Amino acid sequence: MVNLSPAPAEGSRSQVRLTVPADGAFVYVLRTTAASLASRLEFTVDDVEDFRIAIGEAASLLVSTASGDADLDCSFDLGRSDAEATLTVESAGPLDVDADSFAWQVLSTLTASCAHSHEDGRTTITLSVRSILDPEDAPAVGEQD
Repeated sequence: MVNLSPAPAEGSRSQVRLTVPADGAFVYVLRTTAASLASRLEFTVDDVEDFRIAIGEAASLLVSTASGDADLDCSFDLGRSDAEATLTVESAGPLDVDADSFAWQVLSTLTASCAHSHEDGRTTITLSVRSILDPEDAPAVGEQD
């Protein structure tokens, strides 16, 4: 299921929610969606790729902890020059994250911030990215040429 809210007025944000099976075969859907959304915001090519890779790493970490036939939920909160993503999955226990692991280092390096939590049987990774473009030069979310 994909929900894209209408293009917001300047200064507001747009939201996209996507749910896929918590299976490694569907991680590409989230990566592709992240890249498409970052492109829509007119992020630089490097920013688009960083966001795509970060979403892939976060989704892969969550798939490894998913319970049974769980779904992986991803919500994107899009601003004028930034994007936040919250990925969550039903899991029996918290994500075992080693801050020095390759996956977490990738997330920490490619994002402005990243965090993980486990509450009410769900494990969540939240991350945010910012475009290197000056917010004044960035288009309003939803602007079309």
